[in-house]
Amino acid sequence: MESKETRKPSEMNVEDLPDVRAFQDEFTRNFLQSTEETRSGYYPFLSGTGKYKMDFPAGGIIGEKSYARKEKDYEEYSVHIQSDIVGEAMITIFYFSYDTTDELESNLDSFSTRIGKNINFKKIDGENQSFYYGNFERNEFHTYTSYIQNEKDDGALEVVYQIDCRQEEKAKCNKNKEKNEKHVIDWMKSIRFINESKEVNG
Repeated sequence: MESKETRKPSEMNVEDLPDVRAFQDEFTRNFLQSTEETRSGYYPFLSGTGKYKMDFPAGGIIGEKSYARKEKDYEEYSVHIQSDIVGEAMITIFYFSYDTTDELESNLDSFSTRIGKNINFKKIDGENQSFYYGNFERNEFHTYTSYIQNEKDDGALEVVYQIDCRQEEKAKCNKNKEKNEKHVIDWMKSIRFINESKEVNG
């Protein structure tokens, strides 16, 4: 008999799944690859394009109505998070398969324009990819942004992580500002492209 560990969460009975928001939401668990944590509070996520993977927060839910994908070329969605660490937050992700390193400056400018903020991006080198990171505060939200460029194949991600610091959350946000930033950057670094260029047919 096949054990539940060898089946994808979408194929399992709800009562056999971890009792966290990500698995209790039917649409979200279609993207989750295992009930085994990648690290505490996170589970393995695979993009609908098959082009990247990442750690997905246990308290996160993907908004089905906001999800859009065009085959393996484009994807966009929002993740609504309830977390003991950062409180209420939202991640917005866009994937573009045709973004290249040659167009980096133009793409960073376009990203800033979409956000409506002139961001002084700081480059963080990663394995086969580069992160261009920035943060700012607006309308009582602490916002962390990252443009992640695939250095091995074409393709890039625009990531915006917003923490709700309004009203009663304001003091907590200000107190935990450095801790929250580290938490977000550590999560962003979990994003990994799945490269196919080294595969040779025949």
